[in-house]
Order: sequence, then structure tokens, then C-alpha cells
Amino acid sequence: MLIELALALILVKIMDELFMRAKQPPVIGEILVGIAFSFVAFVLPSEFSFVDYNFSLNFDIYHPAFDFFADMGIIFLLFLSGMETRLSDFKKSGRSALFTGAFGVLVTFGLGFGFAMYAVGFTPTQAMVFGTIFTATSVGVTVRAMMDMNILNTDVGNTILAAAVADDIFGIILVTVVLSQGEIIELLVGISAFFIVLYLLAKYGIIERIMNAADRFLHVPYGLVSVTVGIMLLFAFFAQMAHIAMITGAFFAGLFVGQSTQERRIIGPLKAIAYAIFIPIFFVKVGILVDFNLLGNFNVILLGALPLVFLGKIIGCSLGARAAGMPRSSAVKVGVGMTPEMEVALVIASLAYGSGIFSPAEGSAIIATTIIYVILSSILTPIMLKKMYGVRTQNSVPG
Repeated sequence: MLIELALALILVKIMDELFMRAKQPPVIGEILVGIAFSFVAFVLPSEFSFVDYNFSLNFDIYHPAFDFFADMGIIFLLFLSGMETRLSDFKKSGRSALFTGAFGVLVTFGLGFGFAMYAVGFTPTQAMVFGTIFTATSVGVTVRAMMDMNILNTDVGNTILAAAVADDIFGIILVTVVLSQGEIIELLVGISAFFIVLYLLAKYGIIERIMNAADRFLHVPYGLVSVTVGIMLLFAFFAQMAHIAMITGAFFAGLFVGQSTQERRIIGPLKAIAYAIFIPIFFVKVGILVDFNLLGNFNVILLGALPLVFLGKIIGCSLGARAAGMPRSSAVKVGVGMTPEMEVALVIASLAYGSGIFSPAEGSAIIATTIIYVILSSILTPIMLKKMYGVRTQNSVPG
């Protein structure tokens, strides 16, 4: 277990560096490390003999400790996503962002659900989970491309940034419903109780007060960081108690902490912990879930979801932007900018894999399909945006 973790942490940072130099999302390199680990475990014999000695070659990538690091990575990832969510972004593009995010989620979910149900033959529950995987947008790739073209601070750019906030919130709520455990009445009670507590926490500023009290009382190094991590884990725990996904609790914990006056002081140390250790292991684990023992049964029909989801994002988000009053050409650009998917899609896919809703072969195939979409959307989106905008100089005025 120790050698696997050591190799994972070292190799992911080497891959991060290589992918950053190539101006590609580092997370893809981290996933590739996990796929390489899965391949090594597949081809490596359990032991080999030399003279009269037998040596174990067990490459234990399924050790519970590895799973713990990966689970912490999921929690930290959604917590930081919540911290970096700025509800104030809606001030610039509130109506268009809300419509863009809502239409994008609904159309993509509907197409994914229909495809999984009627083309693949999944059960309604499986089809709902499959459709949910592809609803959340990650605009990091889009932001980088638009910054390079000097068009980020435009109506299109502002709408994409704000719509990504709405998209995340809609996606988190949707994932809460489809991955929840228990009977429908139990689920409704749990969700209601959870959001009532969130309302009370927001109304009375309880998290802000806790953060302020901890800041005044604690003078030990990183005391406030430890309290923040504790709040994150408590939210995740109470979400599970309410029979909803722990990532929902982590996301809303980050949303509360992110509005506190201490946010700027703790975000750095939190990112250092998360991105140095836990989050990379999560993405390695995502790659590991591509099980070479099961890929012989890969259902190639699943690949048909890729163009469907890509077009669904463009159509849904474009319709939402148009409904909010944006010109047609700008609305289509917004749709294209909303197509990339990254962290949240991979989180939902990995949670779906571990939920028992799918068989191991189905789960591994869905993970592989999601990874392919992440890579393709990361490559195609900047190309399409540059084609739509044409060549731009630093001083050009967006049209």
C-alpha cells in the first residue's frame, strides 16, 4: 500500500508538470497514471521465483487506505469548489446564467437518460445516474481559451462563468436525488431537513460566527485550517445521515466558508493539503477503475453518448441563453463554452461505480466513457471557440 501511494504521489506531479507545459488539463495526466496502475496490476504476475526464492509482486491498488485517500479527495474537491463559487457572479449575468445552467442540465440529462434507457438498455435508475454524470460543466478549459483570445470579460464570458455556478448547484442537487439511498419518503424528509438546516445556518450566520470565534481563540499554527476541515467533514457526515451524497454536504460547507472573512487566509493551506495529497489520489483512483479485466466486455454502444452529450450541452445551454435574451450567435458561443466536463463528472461517475447500481463491468465501462468525454471535450472546446471567434489580437474588440 505504501509503495503504491508513494508512486502515485510522485508520478502525478511529474504528469501535472508535463501536461501544464503542453497547456493541457493536468487532471488528464493524473487519470492516465491511474490507468497505467490498472494495466500494471493486470499484467503483473502475483509472484516470481529466483533460484529457490519466491518474491511477491502484489501491486495493491485496491487497498482500503488508497480508497480512504481517494474519498477524502472527493470531499476536498467539492468543498473547494463550493469555496470558489461566487454567488455574486450572478450580478453580472444572473438571468442568462440561471437559464443557461438550467436548460443545459435538463437537456443533457434528458438526452443521457433517453440514450441509456433505450439504446443501452439500462434500468430507469441506472439511466438516471448515467444522465446525471454528464450534467455538470467545468469551464477551466474554456476560461483559459477565452483569456488567450482576450474575450473573457464579455457578455459571453461572463455568462459562461456565472452559468457554471448555476450548473454546479443544479448538478449537485440532481446528484443528491439520483444517488440517494433509502425510501422516497425517507429521502424527502432527509433532503428537507438538510436544506432547512442550511437555511438556518445562513439566516443566523452561524458558520461565520464559528469561524470568527475560532479565529479569535486559536493562536496555534493552522488552528483555523483544522477547524475548517472539521466543518467540512461534519457537513459531509450530516449529508450522509440525511441519506444524501456526502459531496453535497462538502459543497455547501465550502459555500458557507467561502463567504467568511477568513476565506483568503485559509484557502491557500487548504489547497496545499488537498492538491498535494488527496485530490491527485482521487483522480488516480478514477483511472484505476478502468479495469482491464473487465474491458473485454465493454459495450461500444456507450460511445454513442459522447456526441449526443456534447451536442446536448451546446443545444441546451444555447437555448437557455436565447431564452434569457442573448443574440443567437452569442448564445451558441455560450453553448460551446459550456461543453467541457471534468472534476464533478468524474466524481459522479466514481460514486456511481461504488454505489452498486451498476455491475463492475458496467461501472468500469461508464468510467472509461466519462474519461474519454473529458479528454475529447477538453481538446475540442478551445478549437471550436477559436474557430467561431477567428484570430484575435490582444487589442481587438469582441464582436
